[in-house]
Amino acid sequence: MFAGIVGLLSGLVAALAYIQVAALGRLNEPEARTVFYFSVGTAVVGAALMLVTGVSPWLWPSVLWLLPIGVLAALGQLCMTNAYSRGSTLVVANLQYSGIVFGALFGLILFGDQIPLMGWLGMALIMASGIASTVLRSRTLPSAPAEDH
Repeated sequence: MFAGIVGLLSGLVAALAYIQVAALGRLNEPEARTVFYFSVGTAVVGAALMLVTGVSPWLWPSVLWLLPIGVLAALGQLCMTNAYSRGSTLVVANLQYSGIVFGALFGLILFGDQIPLMGWLGMALIMASGIASTVLRSRTLPSAPAEDH
């Protein structure tokens, strides 16, 4: 139950964050600035949590992974910010949730994970809701004129 509540709260906070990112994009806020302040904020929160929980010991072969992980995370965040601020928010959100499906399938194929019936039903629900919301959204958008006069 605790893990489920944490997952729901994580999704709620992520949705609120991406709503704010989309709003900043509509205000023509540069994506790089948004990602910079997001990174600063998460670094401050992480440092505060390290004061409470302590620091794990570093092993030098593992430390070498920090640079590529940081660079790729920043590039991924930049791409997500760009997509939410300039693209169709609904399509981007649907594609993001499809990551759950891909993660489960990678676990099945690469690691032999067993997906219970509830997992398959959840993946079907994610795909069906993504398709339905995209189709319904495209029906409600007004058609743009072929040419301006």
